[in-house]
Amino acid sequence: MKASVWGFLFLTLGILGIVMINFFGNLTVSNEQNYYLLKEITEAAMIDAVDYHAYREGIGYDGVTNETDPDSMHCSGEKGTIRIIKEKFVESFTRRFAASAERNKNYKISFDDIDECPPKVTVTVISGESRSLFANATGSDKEIYKSEANIVNKLSAILESKKEE
Repeated sequence: MKASVWGFLFLTLGILGIVMINFFGNLTVSNEQNYYLLKEITEAAMIDAVDYHAYREGIGYDGVTNETDPDSMHCSGEKGTIRIIKEKFVESFTRRFAASAERNKNYKISFDDIDECPPKVTVTVISGESRSLFANATGSDKEIYKSEANIVNKLSAILESKKEE
């Protein structure tokens, strides 16, 4: 009888250990995937959103000079100034993130700060599980089984280039 209790204890602890390793391993892997996804997509979306017309001509994307364009008053009007377009950045980021993100998670994307000139963005991505392990095991969608473990990743990025003299 004594040996069977010890066997049951070790079996229970082994199963509990596997569940905990699976849970924390999933959180760690999700955090790392979200960080690198956020980093690569932000860089690619900023490059997509570069206003090449303003870079070549030294004017805003709406065709007016910098003296009358309120969005680019802090940009210099000279050729070679890097500037991004806010709407194009948000569109490119959202499209790329939707194509690359995992389908079984809930994501909330927040664009905290987008400056056109100099190009600077701050993006926050909050991801959470849509279903928990207990809801999957019991076959229930009740609210009490939902997990509240959200993974928050925040990234600030500045686009720079070498200016040829």
